[in-house]
Amino acid sequence: MHRDKTIRADGISWRTGLAPLLALLAGCAAESVPPCPLPHSTMQAPSAGCLAIRDGGVLLVENLKGQLSPPGGSANDGESAQCAAFRETWEETGLLLEPDQLLDVFDTGFHLYRCQHHAGSGEIDPPPRLEVRDAFYLAPSDFDQWEWRFPGQQQLIRELVQEELDATAAAP
Repeated sequence: MHRDKTIRADGISWRTGLAPLLALLAGCAAESVPPCPLPHSTMQAPSAGCLAIRDGGVLLVENLKGQLSPPGGSANDGESAQCAAFRETWEETGLLLEPDQLLDVFDTGFHLYRCQHHAGSGEIDPPPRLEVRDAFYLAPSDFDQWEWRFPGQQQLIRELVQEELDATAAAP
């Protein structure tokens, strides 16, 4: 089969349309997920993510519609909630964050964990994905300037962050 010929009625050719798209998709799957640091965790959840704070800013991801949320997503079959939070956060941010304390369970079943930066995590550098536009740290004082993916999540995240900051300030 000669791949330069148009293969669809809409005029998209293998070389100019489908080949680059398939290469991009293959690149998405090519990056291997680091192993979960909590292989023996058993708590199950439909989805999970991380709340990580650095220098007073909260790690958030912006989806393709420009809406913010903490990094996270759906758990794979048989995957624990903590391992899903670890994997999804890595997939969306490139950061190695270790989930520890369960902070909240949203009405969607999403489990939000406090996550600590692993020593070898590096900077935000997500592998190529088609679901996240950007990942960054945002000060709670700037939350109101953004649209949030889930209504009410902004205030809940703000309260959780304040609790985390208060606990850190009170620690000896």
